[in-house]
Amino acid sequence: MSISNYLENEVMSASPSKLVIMMYDGAINFLLNLEKLDWQKDCEKKGQLINKALAIISELQVTLKMDVKDVSEPLFALYSYMQQRLIEAHVNNDPILVTEVIEMLRGLRHSFATVSMPAPVPSEEPQTDEYAREGFMMAC
Repeated sequence: MSISNYLENEVMSASPSKLVIMMYDGAINFLLNLEKLDWQKDCEKKGQLINKALAIISELQVTLKMDVKDVSEPLFALYSYMQQRLIEAHVNNDPILVTEVIEMLRGLRHSFATVSMPAPVPSEEPQTDEYAREGFMMAC
């Protein structure tokens, strides 16, 4: 099985929440690859990587459920802001703006992964670190 077949199977069998996480990961990875470039010399590659991240952010934006306004409207605005910052980064050769977007994407990815993961089933016996936490909480 080739890598492209493997990736296609992974995408086709992924849950909607897993797909969103994969999209965040993709955008982050494309932007992290910018760190390896000389922005002055590799302008074409820089543009390709930024455009790929922009395409993913656009897809995240258009798939928002706009009927859930409390969540979708702020996310829509945040995605728009990220797109603006990436365009500015490209035009002005400013990697600091890319770093800003990477950190926002990481935060969103972490939050989304946290709320979309099923709650762990509690074990019958607490883990060793749980005892330590309990002892610490009692001491405070």
